[in-house]
Amino acid sequence: MIRVDGVTRAFGGGEHVAVEDVTFAVEPGEVVGLLGPNGAGKTTTIRLVLGLLRLHAGSVSITSPLGYLPEHLQPHEGLTPRSYLRFACRTRRLPTALVDDALVDAGVGDLADRPIGRLSKGQRQRVALAQAVLGEPRSIVLDEPTASLDPGQRVEVRSLVRRRAAAGAAVLLSTHLLAEAAAVCDRVVVLAGGRVVAVERPGPDLEQRFLSLTA
Repeated sequence: MIRVDGVTRAFGGGEHVAVEDVTFAVEPGEVVGLLGPNGAGKTTTIRLVLGLLRLHAGSVSITSPLGYLPEHLQPHEGLTPRSYLRFACRTRRLPTALVDDALVDAGVGDLADRPIGRLSKGQRQRVALAQAVLGEPRSIVLDEPTASLDPGQRVEVRSLVRRRAAAGAAVLLSTHLLAEAAAVCDRVVVLAGGRVVAVERPGPDLEQRFLSLTA
Protein backbone atom coordinates (compact mmCIF):
# COMPACT_ATOMS: atom_id res chain seq x y z
CA MET A 1 0.00 0.00 0.00
CA ILE A 2 1.00 3.60 -0.62
CA ARG A 3 -0.73 6.17 1.59
CA VAL A 4 -0.21 9.93 1.27
CA ASP A 5 -1.92 12.18 3.80
CA GLY A 6 -1.85 15.98 3.67
CA VAL A 7 1.57 16.18 2.03
CA THR A 8 2.89 19.72 1.59
CA ARG A 9 6.21 21.09 0.33
CA ALA A 10 7.36 24.65 -0.33
CA PHE A 11 10.54 26.08 -1.82
CA GLY A 12 12.28 29.45 -1.68
CA GLY A 13 11.91 29.89 2.04
CA GLY A 14 8.23 29.02 1.88
CA GLU A 15 7.37 31.55 -0.83
CA HIS A 16 6.57 28.95 -3.50
CA VAL A 17 4.28 26.11 -2.45
CA ALA A 18 4.96 23.26 -4.89
CA VAL A 19 2.39 20.82 -3.48
CA GLU A 20 -0.20 21.46 -0.80
CA ASP A 21 -2.36 19.08 1.24
CA VAL A 22 -2.04 16.21 -1.25
CA THR A 23 -3.93 13.14 -0.06
CA PHE A 24 -4.55 9.80 -1.81
CA ALA A 25 -3.95 6.06 -1.38
CA VAL A 26 -2.96 3.17 -3.63
CA GLU A 27 -4.24 -0.21 -2.53
CA PRO A 28 -2.52 -3.55 -3.28
CA GLY A 29 -3.52 -4.70 -6.76
CA GLU A 30 -4.34 -1.17 -7.90
CA VAL A 31 -2.75 1.19 -10.45
CA VAL A 32 -3.22 4.85 -9.62
CA GLY A 33 -2.04 7.63 -11.91
CA LEU A 34 -0.89 11.10 -10.96
CA LEU A 35 -2.27 13.06 -13.89
CA GLY A 36 -1.60 16.69 -14.56
CA PRO A 37 0.03 19.18 -16.92
CA ASN A 38 3.73 19.94 -16.74
CA GLY A 39 4.47 21.80 -13.53
CA ALA A 40 1.41 20.46 -11.71
CA GLY A 41 3.53 18.91 -8.94
CA LYS A 42 3.62 15.26 -10.05
CA THR A 43 7.38 14.70 -9.77
CA THR A 44 7.60 16.70 -6.53
CA THR A 45 4.84 14.54 -5.06
CA ILE A 46 6.65 11.37 -6.08
CA ARG A 47 9.90 12.60 -4.53
CA LEU A 48 8.06 13.36 -1.30
CA VAL A 49 6.46 9.90 -1.34
CA LEU A 50 9.90 8.33 -1.70
CA GLY A 51 11.55 10.50 0.96
CA LEU A 52 13.83 12.19 -1.57
CA LEU A 53 12.47 15.54 -0.43
CA ARG A 54 11.66 16.55 3.14
CA LEU A 55 7.99 16.97 4.01
CA HIS A 56 6.93 20.34 5.37
CA ALA A 57 3.59 18.85 6.44
CA GLY A 58 1.72 15.60 6.19
CA SER A 59 2.79 11.96 6.23
CA VAL A 60 3.56 9.07 3.90
CA SER A 61 3.47 5.32 4.49
CA ILE A 62 4.58 2.80 1.90
CA THR A 63 4.83 -0.98 1.96
CA SER A 64 8.27 -2.34 1.20
CA PRO A 65 10.05 -3.64 -0.76
CA LEU A 66 9.81 -0.73 -3.16
CA GLY A 67 10.59 -0.43 -6.87
CA TYR A 68 11.22 3.00 -8.38
CA LEU A 69 11.69 4.36 -11.88
CA PRO A 70 12.81 8.03 -11.97
CA GLU A 71 11.76 10.21 -14.87
CA HIS A 72 15.30 10.48 -16.25
CA LEU A 73 17.29 7.39 -15.29
CA GLN A 74 20.44 6.90 -17.34
CA PRO A 75 22.13 3.54 -16.70
CA HIS A 76 25.90 3.63 -17.31
CA GLU A 77 26.50 3.21 -21.04
CA GLY A 78 29.44 0.87 -20.53
CA LEU A 79 27.34 -1.72 -18.72
CA THR A 80 25.09 -4.31 -20.30
CA PRO A 81 21.48 -4.63 -19.11
CA ARG A 82 22.42 -7.89 -17.40
CA SER A 83 25.39 -6.41 -15.52
CA TYR A 84 23.37 -3.31 -14.61
CA LEU A 85 20.60 -5.39 -13.08
CA ARG A 86 23.09 -7.62 -11.29
CA PHE A 87 24.54 -4.48 -9.72
CA ALA A 88 21.02 -3.40 -8.72
CA CYS A 89 20.47 -6.82 -7.11
CA ARG A 90 23.64 -6.52 -5.07
CA THR A 91 22.74 -3.05 -3.80
CA ARG A 92 19.30 -4.34 -2.72
CA ARG A 93 20.54 -7.69 -1.41
CA LEU A 94 18.47 -9.60 -3.94
CA PRO A 95 19.54 -12.85 -5.64
CA THR A 96 21.02 -12.24 -9.09
CA ALA A 97 18.90 -15.14 -10.35
CA LEU A 98 16.07 -12.59 -10.61
CA VAL A 99 17.81 -10.64 -13.38
CA ASP A 100 16.77 -12.67 -16.42
CA ASP A 101 13.09 -12.72 -15.46
CA ALA A 102 13.06 -8.94 -14.98
CA LEU A 103 14.70 -8.35 -18.36
CA VAL A 104 12.25 -10.64 -20.13
CA ASP A 105 9.31 -9.06 -18.29
CA ALA A 106 10.40 -5.62 -19.49
CA GLY A 107 10.80 -6.84 -23.06
CA VAL A 108 14.58 -6.53 -23.29
CA GLY A 109 15.66 -10.14 -22.69
CA ASP A 110 17.20 -10.30 -26.17
CA LEU A 111 19.34 -7.23 -25.37
CA ALA A 112 20.75 -8.55 -22.09
CA ASP A 113 24.38 -8.60 -23.18
CA ARG A 114 24.49 -5.60 -25.51
CA PRO A 115 26.20 -2.44 -24.13
CA ILE A 116 23.60 0.03 -22.92
CA GLY A 117 25.37 2.74 -24.92
CA ARG A 118 24.31 0.95 -28.11
CA LEU A 119 20.63 0.77 -27.18
CA SER A 120 17.95 3.15 -28.39
CA LYS A 121 16.38 5.64 -26.00
CA GLY A 122 13.27 3.51 -25.71
CA GLN A 123 15.28 0.35 -25.06
CA ARG A 124 17.21 2.10 -22.29
CA GLN A 125 13.91 3.17 -20.76
CA ARG A 126 12.77 -0.44 -20.64
CA VAL A 127 16.07 -1.52 -19.05
CA ALA A 128 15.47 1.13 -16.40
CA LEU A 129 11.95 -0.24 -15.93
CA ALA A 130 13.37 -3.75 -15.49
CA GLN A 131 15.38 -2.57 -12.47
CA ALA A 132 12.21 -1.05 -10.98
CA VAL A 133 10.39 -4.40 -10.97
CA LEU A 134 13.29 -6.54 -9.74
CA GLY A 135 12.20 -8.96 -7.05
CA GLU A 136 8.46 -8.33 -7.44
CA PRO A 137 8.28 -5.30 -5.10
CA ARG A 138 5.10 -4.76 -3.10
CA SER A 139 5.02 -1.04 -3.99
CA ILE A 140 6.09 0.37 -7.36
CA VAL A 141 6.51 4.06 -8.19
CA LEU A 142 6.99 5.03 -11.83
CA ASP A 143 7.66 8.60 -12.97
CA GLU A 144 6.59 8.98 -16.64
CA PRO A 145 7.31 5.28 -17.40
CA THR A 146 6.39 5.44 -21.09
CA ALA A 147 8.41 8.54 -21.96
CA SER A 148 10.53 7.94 -25.10
CA LEU A 149 8.64 4.76 -26.01
CA ASP A 150 6.97 4.09 -29.33
CA PRO A 151 3.29 3.00 -29.38
CA GLY A 152 4.12 -0.72 -29.39
CA GLN A 153 6.52 -0.38 -26.47
CA ARG A 154 3.91 1.60 -24.54
CA VAL A 155 1.48 -1.28 -24.89
CA GLU A 156 4.13 -3.68 -23.54
CA VAL A 157 4.83 -1.44 -20.55
CA ARG A 158 1.13 -1.11 -19.78
CA SER A 159 0.86 -4.89 -19.82
CA LEU A 160 3.80 -5.18 -17.43
CA VAL A 161 2.26 -2.66 -15.05
CA ARG A 162 -1.05 -4.49 -15.06
CA ARG A 163 0.68 -7.84 -14.43
CA ARG A 164 2.47 -6.42 -11.41
CA ALA A 165 -0.78 -5.05 -10.04
CA ALA A 166 -2.51 -8.38 -10.64
CA ALA A 167 0.25 -10.00 -8.57
CA GLY A 168 -0.66 -7.71 -5.66
CA ALA A 169 1.62 -4.70 -6.05
CA ALA A 170 0.41 -1.17 -5.36
CA VAL A 171 1.48 0.85 -8.41
CA LEU A 172 1.70 4.64 -8.54
CA LEU A 173 2.67 6.25 -11.82
CA SER A 174 2.80 9.80 -13.08
CA THR A 175 1.87 10.92 -16.57
CA HIS A 176 0.72 14.01 -18.44
CA LEU A 177 -0.86 11.85 -21.14
CA LEU A 178 -4.61 11.32 -20.87
CA ALA A 179 -4.52 8.27 -23.12
CA GLU A 180 -1.87 6.66 -20.94
CA ALA A 181 -3.87 7.20 -17.77
CA ALA A 182 -7.05 5.89 -19.38
CA ALA A 183 -5.30 2.79 -20.73
CA VAL A 184 -3.59 1.53 -17.57
CA CYS A 185 -4.98 3.18 -14.42
CA ASP A 186 -7.81 2.10 -12.15
CA ARG A 187 -8.04 5.64 -10.78
CA VAL A 188 -6.36 8.95 -11.53
CA VAL A 189 -5.45 11.68 -9.06
CA VAL A 190 -5.66 14.95 -10.98
CA LEU A 191 -3.17 17.59 -9.87
CA ALA A 192 -3.27 21.26 -10.80
CA GLY A 193 -1.22 23.98 -9.18
CA GLY A 194 0.17 21.50 -6.67
CA ARG A 195 -3.20 20.48 -5.29
CA VAL A 196 -5.51 17.50 -5.82
CA VAL A 197 -8.47 18.80 -7.77
CA ALA A 198 -10.18 15.45 -8.41
CA VAL A 199 -9.91 11.69 -8.03
CA GLU A 200 -11.47 10.06 -11.08
CA ARG A 201 -12.00 6.67 -12.64
CA PRO A 202 -10.97 6.65 -16.31
CA GLY A 203 -13.92 6.92 -18.64
CA PRO A 204 -15.09 8.53 -21.86
CA ASP A 205 -15.50 11.93 -20.19
CA LEU A 206 -12.00 11.97 -18.61
CA GLU A 207 -10.56 14.30 -21.25
CA GLN A 208 -13.27 16.92 -20.83
CA ARG A 209 -13.11 16.66 -17.04
CA PHE A 210 -9.32 17.01 -17.10
CA LEU A 211 -9.45 20.10 -19.30
CA SER A 212 -12.04 21.77 -17.08
CA LEU A 213 -10.19 20.90 -13.85
CA THR A 214 -6.76 22.09 -14.99
CA ALA A 215 -7.80 25.18 -16.94
